[in-house]
Amino acid sequence: MEKNKLTKELLAQSFHDLMLHREFEKITIKNITDEAGVIRPTFYYHFQDKYDVLEYILYRDIIEKAEEMSQMGLEREAIKFAFSALERDREFYHRAFQVTGQNSFEGMFQHYAYEMWKEKLESAKLIQNTKNQLLNEHNVAMYYALGITTSVKMWMEHPRPDITADELCEAYEFLLTHSIFDLIKMK
Repeated sequence: MEKNKLTKELLAQSFHDLMLHREFEKITIKNITDEAGVIRPTFYYHFQDKYDVLEYILYRDIIEKAEEMSQMGLEREAIKFAFSALERDREFYHRAFQVTGQNSFEGMFQHYAYEMWKEKLESAKLIQNTKNQLLNEHNVAMYYALGITTSVKMWMEHPRPDITADELCEAYEFLLTHSIFDLIKMK
C-alpha cells in the first residue's frame, strides 16, 4: 500500500479507536493526529474534518462493497452485507448514529441508501409506467432510503444488542415485501 493511503488509513483507524472511548463532539483533530503519530497538516491533506473521516469509514467499510454487489444485481446480498458489517463494528456505529446535526451520520447513511435505490429504479425504468406523478425515482428512492436508515438506527439504539444482523435482515425484507395493510389484516 502506498504511503498516502497508509497515512489515510492510520488517521481513520485513530479516529475509529477514539470514537470507541470518547463522544464525537469531544474528539479533536489534535487527538486524531496525536493518536496516529502525525502532524496536524497531514490530517488536512487527507480529510476536511472529522465528519469527513466518519463518512470515509462508512464508505470504506460498508458502502463501497454494498454498491458493487448492488451493481451486480445482488441487492439482497448487499443489504445483508451492510447489516453484517454494522453488526461486526456495532459499538462504533452505535456511537456514529449519535452524531447529529447538519453532518449527521444518519444523513450520511440515508444519502448512500438513496443513491443506491435511485440508481436501481432508474436502471429498471419501472416507475415510468405509472401515471401518478408522486411515484417518481426521487420520491420512491427517498421512501426506501428513509426506511432502511430508520430500521438500522432503531436496531443500533435497541436496548437488546443481541438482535442479530440476520434478524434485522429478515425483518427488513418482511417490511419491504408487505404493505401496512397486510400487517393490519394479520391480526
